[in-house]
Amino acid sequence: MPMDSSLNLQKNNQLPIWDKFFIDFANNQFIMYQEIHSEEKMYQLYEKCYKDNIHSIWAAQELYKKGNDREKFVNILESNMKPVYDSARRQGYQVWNK
Repeated sequence: MPMDSSLNLQKNNQLPIWDKFFIDFANNQFIMYQEIHSEEKMYQLYEKCYKDNIHSIWAAQELYKKGNDREKFVNILESNMKPVYDSARRQGYQVWNK
């Protein structure tokens, strides 16, 4: 998620606190999802850039497909991101307490 460069420098290689981070992140992503599917022009812009910016098959096939409500969208996002987060924690990445 884009952030102020000074905050990004403070964060370094640390992970955000999941419970504080995830729901805001998911809500922002859902707003983008709604915009993508709100009109044809927005969807065409999404189609032009997703191949270069969405590197996970699950995101293109499940998350951004038309018809997801907020709950389903958030569940798909969390079920795919949380294992990656947990893996990073097991590998020794520290939590950023900001």
